[in-house]
Amino acid sequence: MKLRIFLCLSWLGLLTGPGLLVARAQQPQGLPELPRPLTLPQALEVAQAKYPALRARQAAVRAAEADVRTNRSAFLPQVTVQAQALNATANQVRGAYLPGVAFSESGAVKSTGPDGRTNFSSLGVLAIEWPAVTFGRYRASENRSEAAVSAAQADYDQAVFEYQAQVADAYLLALGAEKAVALQQANLARAQQLAVVIRAGTRSGIRPGIDSSTANAELARARLQVLAARQQARTQRTRLAGLLGQPTQEVQLDSMQFYSRLPVAGAAAPDTTRATNPLLRAYRQRIVASQAQASLLNANKRPSLNLLASSWGRGSGVRDAVDDKGNFVIDSSPGAGLPFKAYNYMVGATLTWRATELIHSGRAVQAQRIRSEQARADYDEQALQLETQLQNARLQVELAQQTALAAPAQLAAARQAYTAARARYDAGLDNLLVLTQATEALNRAETDQALATNNLWRAVLLQGAAGGSLGGLLGQL
Repeated sequence: MKLRIFLCLSWLGLLTGPGLLVARAQQPQGLPELPRPLTLPQALEVAQAKYPALRARQAAVRAAEADVRTNRSAFLPQVTVQAQALNATANQVRGAYLPGVAFSESGAVKSTGPDGRTNFSSLGVLAIEWPAVTFGRYRASENRSEAAVSAAQADYDQAVFEYQAQVADAYLLALGAEKAVALQQANLARAQQLAVVIRAGTRSGIRPGIDSSTANAELARARLQVLAARQQARTQRTRLAGLLGQPTQEVQLDSMQFYSRLPVAGAAAPDTTRATNPLLRAYRQRIVASQAQASLLNANKRPSLNLLASSWGRGSGVRDAVDDKGNFVIDSSPGAGLPFKAYNYMVGATLTWRATELIHSGRAVQAQRIRSEQARADYDEQALQLETQLQNARLQVELAQQTALAAPAQLAAARQAYTAARARYDAGLDNLLVLTQATEALNRAETDQALATNNLWRAVLLQGAAGGSLGGLLGQL
């Protein structure tokens, strides 16, 4: 999954989203419990260890490492041992035939023609063949397999980084939803306190009856806001638990003082971003792997020198002598045919060069070099997109910082307005409509400040995701 999928996450706020109720399920047997409370570093650690997609990438790295060992063993001396014992006829006729399903016979043609007598024969062979000189093919093959390991590792690192960015964003969204619940509960408490005072005033005749009805309506609205906030918080917690690989567990978040201070946003240099970004490293390793494959194909043009050594023995029930009619003397007993009678050995070297491979390998190398050019173009495209995303992230951080710094002034003014409106209403100098408007303004200001703080943390995360490092975020926790 591309990093740009994460970067397109909604920037609309924490109180928007689908109002879906997710039913609880029984915790599966044997599934480890999540830490309670769960910090962001712990969430990242759990996600990396438990999520199936990351485990699959780890398996791909181990498979590539196993391929390296397999590739190296292909250039070791090949030792072949063969032993056989047969009971067969030994008839021969003059003339050639094309070997296929039929097996060849060893021996001379008898003067009196074939017969149906059988005899035992045996064979034992020890052969050693070693590609001693490959003219660079071994090194090219090893480089190709090692490049595949590096590419698999880079893909794993990219997947881990992108997934950590998703988990961190889900954590901040869930944390923001939890904060929204707390703010709506505080708003509900204010509405309840005011409703008690208004009901008492209505019963005593100090307040008009419409104030009691209006207070009841505002109280019901505050309860609905609490329910909606809880619903959204539960949805975000369930999403976070799913990203942690344990969707049936209830997540308890640790705020880690996210709302007590604002994060410091740093700017990564573009050259550092290119050098350390996991996504670009993955694309760079694909270029290296493609070039290594081209080198291996080019090495196939060269000859190979194999060293050979073999020793074998044979036994047969057909004797060397013939009778007076010219027939071979055949002893059909196992004791006459199975023991070895003749021994041979061979030591030598073979130089093999397939001349037509020049044409085939040359075209294959040309095609692979075009694939390398494609990989380089993909790398340049990703680098351009990441640079654009990084610039956009810096603008988002700047905007989020300005909003977060301006939000406290709005909150202070809203609190002052609410205090004054409540005092004037209690003194009978203002009506309930003014107090209701002040209450709504206070609730909105509290929500805006919490949202501004959370958005600044998410902007820092966005900048780290575009820059290729989450250290700027995690280093402040």
